Amino acid sequence: MLTKTVIALALLGLAVAKVDYSGYRVFRAYPTLKQFETIKTMQEKYDLDFWSDLRYEGDFVDFMVRPTFRSLVEETMNFFKIKYETFVEDVEIAAQAQFTPGQEWNIATDDAFYDQYHTLDEINQWISVFATTNSQVASQLVIGTSYEGRSIRALKIGNGGQSFVINCGIHSREWVSPATCMLTAKWLAESTDSEIVNLRNQLTFYIIPSANPDGYLYTWSTDRMWRKTRKPITNLCTGVDPNRNYDANWSGEGASNKACSDSYYGPSAFSEAETQAQRDLVQSLGNVKAYIDIHAYSQMWMYPYGYTYSACADAASLDQIAKNSVAAIRSVHGKVYQAGSISGVIYVASGSSADYFYDHQNVKCSFAAELRDTGLYGFTLPDRQIRPTAEETVEGLKVIANAIVDGQCG
Repeated sequence: MLTKTVIALALLGLAVAKVDYSGYRVFRAYPTLKQFETIKTMQEKYDLDFWSDLRYEGDFVDFMVRPTFRSLVEETMNFFKIKYETFVEDVEIAAQAQFTPGQEWNIATDDAFYDQYHTLDEINQWISVFATTNSQVASQLVIGTSYEGRSIRALKIGNGGQSFVINCGIHSREWVSPATCMLTAKWLAESTDSEIVNLRNQLTFYIIPSANPDGYLYTWSTDRMWRKTRKPITNLCTGVDPNRNYDANWSGEGASNKACSDSYYGPSAFSEAETQAQRDLVQSLGNVKAYIDIHAYSQMWMYPYGYTYSACADAASLDQIAKNSVAAIRSVHGKVYQAGSISGVIYVASGSSADYFYDHQNVKCSFAAELRDTGLYGFTLPDRQIRPTAEETVEGLKVIANAIVDGQCG
């Protein structure tokens, strides 16, 4: 039996070091192409934390501003006539709403366990209990060890000869990603629906709920908005963006060479234990037909390439699978996702997992997803949206799984 009250008390000892986001505000700006330069200048001058990264003309960009710079940022946007609105009024209030203290669960039997966000310890305990409870179709494995020495754990579900790797939580502040992975695993292992039973018999799913355990733990203990790994880089800068660290045009456009940047690509390709673990898992399996890296937020379902605007060789078939996925997603709760290539839908981003597995490990059906939402909560998505997010996501995943079975993924 686990209780979040105990967890909250344990975290009190770390309160001195914990980042307080009271008064931090997230703005959503709609810059023209020319106005992007102004926002880039503000990023360094006013220490902006981009939640969505810079997007193209006609789209939006979300960024968090500390209270001391808030007025200056607003004055600058007004002066340059940049259209903007408040996205999150107070980040600390929004983040605290994701915690639900005083709850107790029996992991094996309490369905409500899946409706809340969980600490790394709880996720790891859940993996163990889940694998034991569903031992006929599921087992657990350790795919690697993080920089700080934590096990990177995965669940293996199904008995088929072709594999589908589902990765969650590589960016640690995207909490709805691990939560969605947990519910996906539950439905894949426990469902008696004939479609899922068929998929379970023909495929083997490898689900990684928390691919960046050091960073995820840090979001609970110290800094809710931490994104990267936790390996020290310089005396002042810590961590690498793991989704810029793969050997897919590593250090190219859309990744930063600045060690303190949230999109820092690292000292070398695969410098991070966390990215090495996934590379080695897929390589060792040898039969991976589909891979998806699940992020949040913005509601997108994408395929290679991210590092170039050029179309990949399988763009036509991947685009159709992506469109079928977003149609399936929309049929559940009416949420609209964008489908397309990574560079076409959001921005150029080098060093991503989806590009690497497509280019270097021959995983034809390689995807990246951004889950809910698009304009209200961002990284602070309330726990009441975990289940509906997972319900629609699993429908999109089923489309990819069926594409494997139908031979569309090679």
